Amino acid sequence: MRSVMRCLGLCLALVPFSASAFERASHPSEAPMEPCPSHGAGFFRIPGTASCIRLSGRVTAGADVGPRHRAVPVQGRIAVDTRTDSALGPVRSFVRIEAGQR
Repeated sequence: MRSVMRCLGLCLALVPFSASAFERASHPSEAPMEPCPSHGAGFFRIPGTASCIRLSGRVTAGADVGPRHRAVPVQGRIAVDTRTDSALGPVRSFVRIEAGQR
C-alpha cells in the first residue's frame, strides 16, 4: 500500500497544474431553455449547445397497515434522455436509474 501511495504522489508531483484548471467555468447562457419539438415532446435545448435533453421520473409510495404488515413499499425512477444532431447522424444517450422494492 505504501508503494502505491508513493507512486501516486510522484505522479501527481510530475503533472503540471495551473490555477486556471480549478476555476469554475462560466454559464453559457442565462436564457431560459427552449423547446426542441424536432426530437419529440418534453425535450428542451440546453442553452449554449446543440443538444436537447428530457428529464422524467416517477415515485410510488404506499403503506400496509396491520399487525403483520410493517413494510412501507417505496419505488423511484429517474430517466435522462439526451439527443444531438451530428455530422454522422443523430447521437442519443439514455440513462435510467431505479430504486426501491418491487
